[in-house]
Amino acid sequence: MRQRAGVGAPVSYASAMSEAFLERDFKAYERHRQDDPEYNALRLSVRRKLKGIADKVKKEAKPLGTDLSAQAGLHHPYTFNSYRVKEQRAYLCRGAKERKKLATFFGEALGKDAETHYIQTVLEVCIDDEIVEAALRIHPQAWWDGENLKKKLLNDPDALEQFCQLLKALPGGFNLKLHDWRADHWCASIKPGDVKELMQHYMPGDMWLHVQRQLPKEDAIEMGEEAEAWVRSSLLSLLPVYHSILWDPS
Repeated sequence: MRQRAGVGAPVSYASAMSEAFLERDFKAYERHRQDDPEYNALRLSVRRKLKGIADKVKKEAKPLGTDLSAQAGLHHPYTFNSYRVKEQRAYLCRGAKERKKLATFFGEALGKDAETHYIQTVLEVCIDDEIVEAALRIHPQAWWDGENLKKKLLNDPDALEQFCQLLKALPGGFNLKLHDWRADHWCASIKPGDVKELMQHYMPGDMWLHVQRQLPKEDAIEMGEEAEAWVRSSLLSLLPVYHSILWDPS
């Protein structure tokens, strides 16, 4: 999924001030520290920083007609992350009303997955020991969105062309990537044939699908507060692609 190119005060989620990424923010995700509980406080600070960014994107997306819910990932070693915190993430997904709508449609058996905030198509900010990443991801279990996209792009040439245009309209540096495959498709120069071939290999229910943009650690540190603006503008630029993917039961 990767294309590699001391703690401050906790961030208030409501703060309007921008946060810079500091060199120490990346240290807790170095391999020899990923399972070290002594770095939980540092990771908690980073978690709050990322959640603050996600909350701002949520607020900025609202007047653009997009209702989102913001969440943050685990900052401490636990069973869900195999007792290693390899990266820190915060993400945005469908708002509660839309998730409830999915759950109601699918019923009791499948509805629990459909209402779960991380089993969705998400907009995500992520940091590890080397990069800051802004991405759109379709969770493998969010098959309703994955199947919707795959069926549309493989069977409707106009929809395929439109999707390519949405990808080309993204800021520079975004790429379309399937699961953990090494191949990248740069959005600025993507062709319908590239997307169609990728969709033929894409298996919703088993695979991730990513549209991602990455900022190397050195650049993120040098940019100071502008790195947060880079993340926020990157995630907001993904909204048209996000909407083109979502499946609506109605």
